[in-house]
Amino acid sequence: MKNTLKTSKAFKILALLFIVSGGLFALNYLIFDAQPYVNIQAGSFLDTIAIPFDWVQIGPISFPIKVDNYLVFQEFKALAPELHVKESYVYAGIVWLGAVSVLTLLTEFKKTYFIIGGILWIALLTLSNFNGLNIGGQSANYPLLILLSGSLLPLIYFHLWGQNIHLAIKWLVFFAGTFAALAILVSLSSIDSPAIYLAEHSLMIGFGLALTWVFWNGHGVLSGIYILLARANRNLNLNISVQISIIALLYLGTVFYILLDLQRELHPSFTAFSALFLLIPIGIFGWISIGEKVNQSDQLVSRPAVIKALHLIGFGLALWLVWKLKLSGNQPGEELYKHLLVYSQLGFSLFFFIYLMANFMSVMNSGKSVETILYKPYSLVYYHVRIGGLIAILVLMTYAGGIVGVQANGMTSNILADYYYLIDKKLEASILYENAWLRYRKNPKAKFLTAKLLFDLKQPTLAKQNLEESFTEAPQVDNILLLSERLHQENKVFEAIYYLEKGLEIFPDTPQLINNLSLIYTKVNKSTEALDLMRKLDTDQPVLNSNLSALQTKLGQPEINPSSNSDLISQLNELASSNALANIPPEELANSIQEKLLTETSPMLINAGWRNLMSEINRNDPSSDLAFLDSLGQITEMTDYLMSMQETAVIRSMAAGRVTEAVKNLNGLAFRNPNDAAYYLQLSGSILAQNLDFRKAANEFIAAEDKGFQGFSTHHWSIFGLAGMPEKAVEIRDKYQVRLPAYVSNEDNTIPEYLQIIGRFHESSAETLLSQWRALGENALKTDIAIRLIAYKAHGLSKENLKEIGNFISDRIGPQPEMETFVNNPDLKNIDAINAFISWIKASDDLTANPYLSPLIISAVEINTDPLDQYEILNNATEFNHDPILWIRKIKAAKEAGLDNYADESLEIIKQWVEPDELEALLNRNY
Repeated sequence: MKNTLKTSKAFKILALLFIVSGGLFALNYLIFDAQPYVNIQAGSFLDTIAIPFDWVQIGPISFPIKVDNYLVFQEFKALAPELHVKESYVYAGIVWLGAVSVLTLLTEFKKTYFIIGGILWIALLTLSNFNGLNIGGQSANYPLLILLSGSLLPLIYFHLWGQNIHLAIKWLVFFAGTFAALAILVSLSSIDSPAIYLAEHSLMIGFGLALTWVFWNGHGVLSGIYILLARANRNLNLNISVQISIIALLYLGTVFYILLDLQRELHPSFTAFSALFLLIPIGIFGWISIGEKVNQSDQLVSRPAVIKALHLIGFGLALWLVWKLKLSGNQPGEELYKHLLVYSQLGFSLFFFIYLMANFMSVMNSGKSVETILYKPYSLVYYHVRIGGLIAILVLMTYAGGIVGVQANGMTSNILADYYYLIDKKLEASILYENAWLRYRKNPKAKFLTAKLLFDLKQPTLAKQNLEESFTEAPQVDNILLLSERLHQENKVFEAIYYLEKGLEIFPDTPQLINNLSLIYTKVNKSTEALDLMRKLDTDQPVLNSNLSALQTKLGQPEINPSSNSDLISQLNELASSNALANIPPEELANSIQEKLLTETSPMLINAGWRNLMSEINRNDPSSDLAFLDSLGQITEMTDYLMSMQETAVIRSMAAGRVTEAVKNLNGLAFRNPNDAAYYLQLSGSILAQNLDFRKAANEFIAAEDKGFQGFSTHHWSIFGLAGMPEKAVEIRDKYQVRLPAYVSNEDNTIPEYLQIIGRFHESSAETLLSQWRALGENALKTDIAIRLIAYKAHGLSKENLKEIGNFISDRIGPQPEMETFVNNPDLKNIDAINAFISWIKASDDLTANPYLSPLIISAVEINTDPLDQYEILNNATEFNHDPILWIRKIKAAKEAGLDNYADESLEIIKQWVEPDELEALLNRNY
């Protein structure tokens, strides 16, 4: 063969890429993600917090109008491991390509070693359980025979008659034969998804090839280091015998320390790094050792280029095996790999060191090229080191109690269980996983999936038994989370707390356990313990930080800590905390949340986000926001949150000052959602009370009580009194232990006069209220009435009266430019005057949005000259407002529109609160 591997740059590049990629994937799992199969995710759920949306101050009566904001809590859940079917195919492809390459190089072996290699290949295929493909019968040997035919026939042919054929051609033939055999197996197999079965069981092939490489390089680290030391010592005459002795003792001590860790004979506070890290120095120093070996000895299994190629292929397969074992969670296989790796390193390295000191002690410090005689004669190394190493391995196996046999059994059970898991045969998979765990306890994935699959199979009792067994014998975080979650679902809260608390004793400072335990503490009134538990863990874990913020807000201790976390959930909780403190949220926060919501796919977070964003006073036109919320409600995925989105729309209407719309929609929500009717009705009552419609507010509160509302407070007592329902006020005081307001015991005579005025404010005429205001004593309550006179009764007052009131207000609370603009020109048709009025009372630009702002209703009527439109505006307003002038204008508009019957009906209604003399005077005026 003229073109050998020694001169093939393409092969060297491919081999390097193969090793480097395998090493990077392996290191990723060894360093950053030791258990990639564990699927612990934060599941979100919503809770509500009543935030002060607006504040009502009616003289001595004050209360907040509260709406619900959402807090997003995240609870860690142990989910089933992800299915890695594509990754299984990738690894199977790597293994079979590696096997094809090894078989190709095996044709270059000398006769004896060729026969040994062939026997090992047959044994490896036999142990790989491909007969489980059930071709020709249950566990028949046909799959093995097909694979042997596809791989051994080319092997024998090329060894006997094809020595001069180029290796590339041999590789192509092996590739065609082997993959054709695999294709035949897939097509003939009667089992479900035979390709997945083949892919999973290819792990046995990869394991066997990698293990052979590990044993071959048993002393690679020490021999490679010795060669480097000898080269560095040329012409220096340094005492490298001491150096290699120290290095050997350190290395052997380190490996033995790893063995003790594997045997769990170290104190829990002492741990060793994973034995799998040794693969990298073994591969590097082994390359140096093999380089010297092939240059020194003529008793090799094949040509130097072939041996070096085998080393590179084996190195890559050994690293890719780590990736596969980690990804699949085959812990028995990983432990078996570690044990055999440690055994081989201890055994072969120890005997190599003995061989080195026994044969080269006298010359190694001479400063000559002593490394060039290390493997001369080669038979000494081969027989003494190899046989001695194998004996040491057997001794170590005995010392470890023959655990490798149990691990091998558990590994094969896991492989078959993974196949059933990937094809969704849960019963078979659960049985095999349970069997694998019973054979070898250090198998966390098997125990977790046993319980998880049993839950899926509707066998919760057996599942919990498995989880409890795991907790007792081999605790693991995901099982504790799964068990506590199930107990919580069954309302066994204290049992769930027990397992989480004990879990924290075993796994202290585990964020997932701390988080879930804190959340459950809040459900058993251990709020202080919950907060302390979360606060003690100093971590940048976004879930815990977000939950801590939400928990503080929920427990009435909101804090504004601008979060460095940019995730949506953290920002929503930060916004809820800001709203709970009645703060104006930072514009950057609101903009960031809004941008994220536009691309968010979770209906739950979309619902929570828009609620929290719209829970602040915003008098801008809400039409576009309401249309947007309505469009969200039309999306199928938002169906579960439709009522909540409609409630958000109501809150947006409230924020814009649209009282009519808000009250009607709240009553509609109460009708459509009886379970929450009490909340909607009490909110409607608070809005009506804010606008001094105490009778309607009282009726809403009574209706809310019928639906289950019990949150009566001092201000409700006052509202029932102002509504002329003293009996109901007494009833709620006795029934709900409502405390009397402080003003009841106040000796200020102005307070009763104020309450008498305010109780019938809308029903009273502007002149009557003006006279009552003038008679009030000089105090803050008089200023309150003055402001309300302009806001609600400006349409019935003369310009001189308005100026009088305006001057009084300015003297008491300072200059009011917008008010002064209006009172100087109280023309309800004048745009500038109206805009100044709206700006001063902070009303909506929509003149008819609040039916209790009578001047704006009159302004809308004056601007609109059509009698029918005027009647409609007035009719809508008088559904709420009992202002006499509005009713008189309504009667006149009805007559002008030819609606005499409606005019007569309205005239009869107004008589209920307006005295005949006053009514006659109103009818005679030119409004």
